[in-house]
Amino acid sequence: MFLEKFLIWVMAMIAPFGSWESPITTDLIVSGSISFNEMQADDEALYWTESHPKEKGRAVLIRYDGNETSLAPETNIRSRVHEYGGGAFCLSGGKVIYSNDADRQLYTLENGKPKRLTDAPNSRFADGCGTIWVCEEHGKEVKNSLVQVDEKGIHELAEGHDFYSSPRLSPDGKKLAFITWDFPYMQWDSSTLWLADLGEDGKLHNLQSICSGADQSVCQVQWSPDGVLYFISDRTGFWNIYRYQNGRIENLCEVDAEFGVPAWVFGRPTYTFLPDGRIVCMYAIQGIDHLGLLDPKTKHLTDLKQPFTSIHNLVTYLGKVYFFGASPTKPTSIICYDPKTNKCETIKQSSSLPLTEDWVSTPEVIEYPTQDGKTGYAFYYPPKNPNFRAPNGEKPPLIVKVHGGPTARTYAQLSLETQYWTTRGFALVDVNYGGSTGYGREYFKRLEKNWGIVDVEDCISAAKLLVEKGLADPDRLLIRGGSAGGYTTLAALAFHDFFAGGTSYYGISDLELLYEETHKFEALYNDILIGPYDKAREQILARSPINSIDNIHVPVLLLQGADDKIVLPNQSERIYEALKRKGVPVGIIVFEGEGHGFRQASNIKRALDAELYFYTQILGIELPVPFAEPPVEISGL
Repeated sequence: MFLEKFLIWVMAMIAPFGSWESPITTDLIVSGSISFNEMQADDEALYWTESHPKEKGRAVLIRYDGNETSLAPETNIRSRVHEYGGGAFCLSGGKVIYSNDADRQLYTLENGKPKRLTDAPNSRFADGCGTIWVCEEHGKEVKNSLVQVDEKGIHELAEGHDFYSSPRLSPDGKKLAFITWDFPYMQWDSSTLWLADLGEDGKLHNLQSICSGADQSVCQVQWSPDGVLYFISDRTGFWNIYRYQNGRIENLCEVDAEFGVPAWVFGRPTYTFLPDGRIVCMYAIQGIDHLGLLDPKTKHLTDLKQPFTSIHNLVTYLGKVYFFGASPTKPTSIICYDPKTNKCETIKQSSSLPLTEDWVSTPEVIEYPTQDGKTGYAFYYPPKNPNFRAPNGEKPPLIVKVHGGPTARTYAQLSLETQYWTTRGFALVDVNYGGSTGYGREYFKRLEKNWGIVDVEDCISAAKLLVEKGLADPDRLLIRGGSAGGYTTLAALAFHDFFAGGTSYYGISDLELLYEETHKFEALYNDILIGPYDKAREQILARSPINSIDNIHVPVLLLQGADDKIVLPNQSERIYEALKRKGVPVGIIVFEGEGHGFRQASNIKRALDAELYFYTQILGIELPVPFAEPPVEISGL
């Protein structure tokens, strides 16, 4: 093995970092890639939705019973509640009920043909449980509630709170559990679990709060097969699994691990019940997912020792557990876990990598120092291409990748987009800055009142560590991010003289505009991250990159969806014009037909092509095969 690796190293061509020829092209990335959205099962079949970039990002509904069948052809199965959606379909009485993105209405299939169930043009629906759905009505104001949908129409079950989620009926259909939260909090800041009797009159009775408090959040409500209520709470500082029985709440496994995730989208369960009542669950320790088996009787958690480091959406079908799983060498796939054999089988992959593992850059967990003597975490991916090596003494350019949210996290899993960079000779560090989930409540609360400060400083600290270790060129440090990560990118360029350039995907340049124009779901999110507008206007203005244009001296690339309802296009357009007037090299592409995140193959391809072209231009890197036409115009370069 050593001799083989030595010969490969000797025979590799010498070329500067960033200029290596890679088989991972943007055409490859979009040609055969899909993404999995959500999954459910009943006694008859497994169902999931998958997005197809080549069909303009259409979410396709798949039925699987050993064979795949595509349902509702040409329909985009997608919810827009909270804009981020999720919970776009449910299974009830052998039928699938789904949200059609074309009109936001609910449909079912009868004899393979769509049958419309709702006629409420101003309403959207998500997270259904049989006939009960979360409803978001858009008028002069946006109103959220729980409703029941039947042949007589839409009937309101619960209203009065700012947000609702997770309506879940007990197996006998007599009790309903659900979650609410109210401004200024997000679900992961403070939320309440409710329990009520569902009467024969279709109304809720004996409504009671089961779990609430300003210092805890609840999520992932489920009923066990024998009718016991389970949920996840972070009252200990970590999202643990709880059981409510006989008026008593029990923590089933008090451990410094995260069994839940923030509810940016609806559904996507993190645990599921086996027929014997045991629980197969996802839990994260220091940002790495594990697959576990929890026995509610003994409260014992067993690590199932599976290779997956990213685990989502667990459901039980015919005694086996299905989930979306990925590892550092395996793309996100539909995995079937057999509890009898403790073995996993891959049902379907989101993408194929026609390369051996010699090409794959795998993540190394790094810990970097942060403020107040604390520690931050990131995943470092070194450049890797068996056909090339760099000249002696050269250090690679480093891309600092910033995830969105910001209350979210990045995962240690195979991504073709990451390998797109590493196979070309770029190093990449994917940062779980203070504010990220997966490390407990204290960690994600580090960003409270500190957005634009802690996240930026953590990204810089991670890059500094790699420079100190000799793993990155200090003169060729780049930063990129989307949404909140786009804001961190622009803030890093505006408030620090550290990076050589940056790319913002639909990022925020003007926080004041965000306070004025964003959607209801995040309308007061900034109150948590920075402060209420009337009390924190000085900080809002000071932390807006648009107000520090004079401090930006390095090139910037802006990539934006024209139909974005979360971060409006004017956020990118205004800073583009300001940088252009100043003479800072800047480029912009506004993609028609795209919202918050790019779904169409042609746009995904052009965005990555533009980013590569941008970096090679500002760093003076010669590509082995130059672009026939520049994918983006860089003004002032």
